[in-house]
Amino acid sequence: MNKEIRKFLNDHLGVVDFQYDPIKKGGSDRNFYRVHLPHGPAFIFMQYGTDVEENAYWAEINRFMTEIGIPVPVIIAYDYRQRFLLLEDLGDIDLYSLRTLPWYKRRHYYLRALSEIHRLHRIPPADLPAHLKLTKGYDRSLYVWEHNYFKENFVETVCRLELSDSLMRDWTEESDGLIGRLQKNQTCLIHRDFQSQNIMIKNDRPVFIDFQGMRLGNLFYDLGSLICDPYVTFSNDERNELISFYYRIMQPNYTLDQFTDYFWDGAAQRLMQALGAYGFLGIKKNKPDFLDHIPTGIKNLVTATSNAGTLPVLNELARNCMNKLSSKPG
Repeated sequence: MNKEIRKFLNDHLGVVDFQYDPIKKGGSDRNFYRVHLPHGPAFIFMQYGTDVEENAYWAEINRFMTEIGIPVPVIIAYDYRQRFLLLEDLGDIDLYSLRTLPWYKRRHYYLRALSEIHRLHRIPPADLPAHLKLTKGYDRSLYVWEHNYFKENFVETVCRLELSDSLMRDWTEESDGLIGRLQKNQTCLIHRDFQSQNIMIKNDRPVFIDFQGMRLGNLFYDLGSLICDPYVTFSNDERNELISFYYRIMQPNYTLDQFTDYFWDGAAQRLMQALGAYGFLGIKKNKPDFLDHIPTGIKNLVTATSNAGTLPVLNELARNCMNKLSSKPG
């Protein structure tokens, strides 16, 4: 911890005697420390770099979410020039840490998390504050980028599969249809990384973190992120309960069956992005822990594409990847 950080903490905590522990979590261009005061509370210090532009949006998005009543960490102090943030300490309990508990003990946290994210999804884009800076929203080019990210970093790098020209043509045509369906849904604000490690539990309620990638997009991307989360295993009944719950609180003007079809499309899109990220971070960035989540991720992609019914080429590709990985030694 350098002298600039120490001065920032001294100035805002009012003490010079404190201890700190680095927190290793996530794959972004940020450093986190838990700061302990003698005989007092703990805080979180965050420093972000300049490699990932969206990190600079975190503080303003935090203020926006606070204003609309969505639970996020309290900002104690912020120095935008040095890119320093001092935050409340939410503790170590997130939905991921609760993954082995029986469903009846986890269920209400998921229902509350869906209720809170619905408050974000329902805000009309025209009502967003003019000063709120967000990453560019989803359009055709971003969806295509995620498909290529999946192909290059997962299919080719992790699974070591080469796609034939005919398969690429069929997949491209199928992907165009997926993008068209995703773009037909009403655009709204999405978290974009709405998964169990980004939902902390404090005072028995969910608190959202890692929302710097928030942008305009498709709400089913968020729902797929949580309900097909590769970090957590769900039974079919548990997954269906969460899908039906969000349908009830959203009250769209179409059937649950149509809603479920939209869900599986969004889940497939999100899972391609997640598997691409696991390959990129796990192999190219030498963070092998991300590779541990690939088996559940590819299984979920097979499930999503099977249930969608409109993605047979991606389903075949996902099954080929799963078979290739299961045949690898070790």
